[in-house]
This record gives sequence, structure tokens and C-alpha cells, in this order.
Amino acid sequence: MDPRRNKQSVNDEYNSQPVQKASTWVFQKWRRTTKNASSSTSSVHEQQPREEQLREEQPPEEQPQEEPEYTHNRRSVHRQRVRKWGILDDESENWSTNVEQFYLNGDAPFCYSGVFNTPLPLDRSFWGTMLGYTSNGYLSQEHIQGWVGRMMNWRQRQQQKGATDMRWSILPPQFYDYLVDSCTKNTVSFANGKLSPFSSFFDVDYVYFPFCVENNEWLLVQVELRNVNLVMFCSECFSSEKYRRAVHPKLMQISVYFCALLVNIKYFKKTGFPPKLMSLEVNEDYVQSQADLRGNQGVHACMLMEHLVTGKPLNISNNFRESCIAYRRFMADQMYFWRCLPRPG
Repeated sequence: MDPRRNKQSVNDEYNSQPVQKASTWVFQKWRRTTKNASSSTSSVHEQQPREEQLREEQPPEEQPQEEPEYTHNRRSVHRQRVRKWGILDDESENWSTNVEQFYLNGDAPFCYSGVFNTPLPLDRSFWGTMLGYTSNGYLSQEHIQGWVGRMMNWRQRQQQKGATDMRWSILPPQFYDYLVDSCTKNTVSFANGKLSPFSSFFDVDYVYFPFCVENNEWLLVQVELRNVNLVMFCSECFSSEKYRRAVHPKLMQISVYFCALLVNIKYFKKTGFPPKLMSLEVNEDYVQSQADLRGNQGVHACMLMEHLVTGKPLNISNNFRESCIAYRRFMADQMYFWRCLPRPG
């Protein structure tokens, strides 16, 4: 892909234009009627009027200055909260000013971003794939993990501003691996709220997590905890052979092990909701053509994450690949914005 194409501005809003839906590859008993996928979305609450009144009553010399929620200013990053493993850097003004500059002529062989739970070195290969310049654009687990971290950081900031309708959590790709490998301790850490920034299952209504079908082809699933209902958001029309070979077995694993996790954390006992077997649904609202999705499955899954939990419309133009190029740059900018250094030792 041509790096110059990414210099276009990125819209804050995204609109969906799904292609013709599949009709034969999903078992009829799992098909559902199309509905508005934003039913589980949340809205951002405004600051309380009382807080505005208190700020007006302060003397002019003590009145705090409001900062924009998002600004490409390196110093503003250091005034905000980063991960416990991250520290500030007095030389931050010498860093590359944006992610494309770092990729083309970086100030270091690699850098770190505060969207990750651990200090993960992000080299030119990482950013090149994120921007779509290398590896045919196929996003790896680390890219998806970084975007999940960014979304959960955003959720925390909204809660700090007073938002209360945040009854959702997005778990990283590792959650699926731990789940199907019966790594009970690790999965429970995601479910009981002890692993920041992931909320306890008792404090949310919906849990989202991505999983890899094969060859870095990503899908997103939603679990409604109260009704123990799993919805898989399709990105493409799978052939019957691929669905039965690569998708259906993973859904069966999720349904069995996720219910076992709920029993393990005593979800039904503590909430009073009746125990149920997990039901499965397939959402075809966002299906794209295989040609357009080649290399963009991960980007598409990340688009859906933001759309489903924030209600922000998908801005998918008639040229889906062009929309993915723009969204790649948006994702990369968001991750690079939280650049920091790891704490020594």
C-alpha cells in the first residue's frame, strides 16, 4: 500500500454498508433476524451541572484550564495516567512527532505504548503492518491486543468523567487462548476484575472478545451474561467447508468453557440469574466481500469493537479498502499517542 494515501484526514464517524447476506452456510436454527447492533451501546455522560458551578465560583487565578480529551501533544500524554509499568520521559520532545514519521525515520529501533498491560517493544515491523505497508496488512495478536487496551483505557477515562452507562468489557485475544486451554487461573483473573483494566463480570452486561479463526483472520464475539447468549459477528460469508472446519468447532469450545467459567466464579449463585446453556447466534449485519477483506479482517474486527460499545457509526464508504486504510492510521495514531518508557528493573 502507498504510505501517501494515509495522509488523508480520518473521520470520527463511520457508517456501515453491508453486502448481500449469506443464505446457505449457517444452520437455520442459529440464524436470527437482523436487528440494530447498537442496542448494547453506551453513551458518554456530560459533566454534572454542580461541577460547572463550582468551577465558576473559583477565583480567576485558581480556575483550572480544561484540556481537550484528545490532542496530539506529547506533553499532554505525560500529564495523563499511563500504565504502572510506564514512566515519563524528559526527552519526549525529541521523539518522532507521529507514527508515520517513526515508521519512516524513527528516533529509536522500537518504542512502547501505554495501551498495553506490559512493556511490549513496538518496532518498525509492528507499525508497518498496522499501517498496512508490510505483511499484506494482516494484523497480529499484538495489534488486536493494543486496540483492546486502547478501548478499555477510553472506558476508564469516561468513567472518571462520570459516565455510568458503561456496562461492557472487551477482553484481549489471550482470553480465548486461556479459555480453551483450561487455564482457569488466567481466565478467572479476567472475570473477577482483579486484572486491570478489565472489569468484573458482575459489573457489566456484555463481554466482547476477538479470536483468530486461522491465518490472522479475526472474528469478534459478544456474550450477553444475563441470558448467556453468544453472538458472532461475521466479517465474510464463509463457505460451508470452512465454517464447519474452522469456525464452528471454536464456537463450541467457547460455549462450553465460557459457561464453565461462569460457574467457576459463581456468577449464577451471586447474581440470582438462572443457570443456562449458552445459546448461539450469527450476526450478518457487517459482512464484506472476501476480496475487500483480504488482509483487513483484523481491522474490521477493531472497527466493530468501537462501533458496538460506543455507538459511533461505521464510516465505511463504497470503497471498503480505502476505509480500512484510514482506520489503520486512526488506530496507529491512537496507540502512538500513548508512547512512554518502561520502568527500569
